[in-house]
Amino acid sequence: MTMKDGLNISEAELRAGHRKRLRERFLSDPAALPDYEVLELALGCVYMRRDNKLLAKRLLARFGSFDGLLSASSEELAQVEECGPAVDSFLVLLREIIARASQSNVQQKRVVTLPDLVEMGRRRLKHCTEEEVWAALLDKQNRLLIFKQIRHGSTDHVFLEPIEVVEIMVKSHASSLVLMHNHPGGTYLPSQEDRALTGRIALALRPLGLFLHDHVIITSDAVFSMMRDCRLK
Repeated sequence: MTMKDGLNISEAELRAGHRKRLRERFLSDPAALPDYEVLELALGCVYMRRDNKLLAKRLLARFGSFDGLLSASSEELAQVEECGPAVDSFLVLLREIIARASQSNVQQKRVVTLPDLVEMGRRRLKHCTEEEVWAALLDKQNRLLIFKQIRHGSTDHVFLEPIEVVEIMVKSHASSLVLMHNHPGGTYLPSQEDRALTGRIALALRPLGLFLHDHVIITSDAVFSMMRDCRLK
């Protein structure tokens, strides 16, 4: 207990008062708060009965930035003192909200561009810790029909056959697509296998009048377009 003006004030009441003042400062001028206080406020949604200032500072010290924190694996988070599974679940939720917001924005456009799709893919894949293949399926007017995962792999490999791409395009009534996959913690450059697979997919689609616009490789801080690199003919 703490004595103030002759009254006993519990730690819970002190935390509630601090959190209320922090929230009021945030609502008054969100950009004015330092990163650790913004994170502290967010962590209040995870640990509602705890002082989260020290944990916020530990997480930012360990991962360097919000972007680094969003990219953290479950194993890395578990190494931070007082950071439990609830924080991992909360970050997964944040990543999903960010990815869906980006996809919704593109979905509403009457015509989408390759930069639109690449940014949508980055929001979805840049923080993934295992390789995934996603397809942005387009109609004849270049509107986004669907953006969905085709395959989920390991930390350094994902298997895909061209027939899987053909099947999903036919089922979705798509005319073209942009293929995307990530290289977690690795180089943005395509492997020989990536290059060979891209060519096989393009060839498989061509007789059906379907078209592969691009195959984009995404890392945490870069993207690689095979179309711009003249890998697609």
